[in-house]
Amino acid sequence: MSEPPPVRRLARRAIFENRVWRVFADHIADANGAAVPDYLVFEAKSHPVGGVAVLPVLADGRVALLRNWRPAIEDWSVEVAKGFVDPGETPRAAAMRELAEETGLACAPADLVALGEVHPEPAAMASKAALFVARNCRPIDGYARDENEAGLGRLHFVSPQAADKLVPSDAVSLLLLARLALALKAP
Repeated sequence: MSEPPPVRRLARRAIFENRVWRVFADHIADANGAAVPDYLVFEAKSHPVGGVAVLPVLADGRVALLRNWRPAIEDWSVEVAKGFVDPGETPRAAAMRELAEETGLACAPADLVALGEVHPEPAAMASKAALFVARNCRPIDGYARDENEAGLGRLHFVSPQAADKLVPSDAVSLLLLARLALALKAP
């Protein structure tokens, strides 16, 4: 049985846009008339899947995590390789590109395993992230990191069991590590 939504959008006002995001101030109200006039909503231009997250796994079983500086929280964050889906790009192609750009690693297309999609922050983001594990990763010959990647930090190679000691800082990275741990325990 379908249930009517408890909150309705009465109006939408675009307030910001860049190459990746559109930001709206929505006027929303519930059935009792309680309203929020400037409820922020972020929508990726490649909506509905705006980004990808990739957990690289080397042939020896170690995983690769990045320690990145994140200006929004003004702190370091341990996380998997992540990035946006460019216009006209598939999530799978974006995952392969982000894996290479952020880590200097590559895998065979058949070793890129899709683990579904999640809403990273459904309260404010009208966008999903596609999740991937990249198995049997190897270094790319001649890889040079793009120096324009603001805040992109050092790559750490650790066992899946030791990954929690680095304390991943975001929910998507934690989810990918948890799914990997479950897959390793499966018969």
